[in-house]
Amino acid sequence: MKKKNKSNKPHKKETFPHFRWYRKSKHPALITGEHSEDEYDYRKVTHDSKDGRHSNDKLEPNPNPKDDKPMYIVRRKRHDKKKYFGKRLAWKYPKK
Repeated sequence: MKKKNKSNKPHKKETFPHFRWYRKSKHPALITGEHSEDEYDYRKVTHDSKDGRHSNDKLEPNPNPKDDKPMYIVRRKRHDKKKYFGKRLAWKYPKK
């Protein structure tokens, strides 16, 4: 039996990867999957080519149409509770 949400409708299956606003850092994050039922796996989004001494992955073209600077994704995966992420952003992750 499928789980239902508060409005008694079946849950939609989420597609990954996608971008969401991360409320703790007040910056967007790339959601890569579900860590558990109430947590997302994510990677930080930045404009810097390095995170400390570690190189970041460059995304071309930038998924944010309003931003002309290159976007970089930090390689390290993190996870946090879903309640700390906002609504899904309309940005599209570029296909390779």
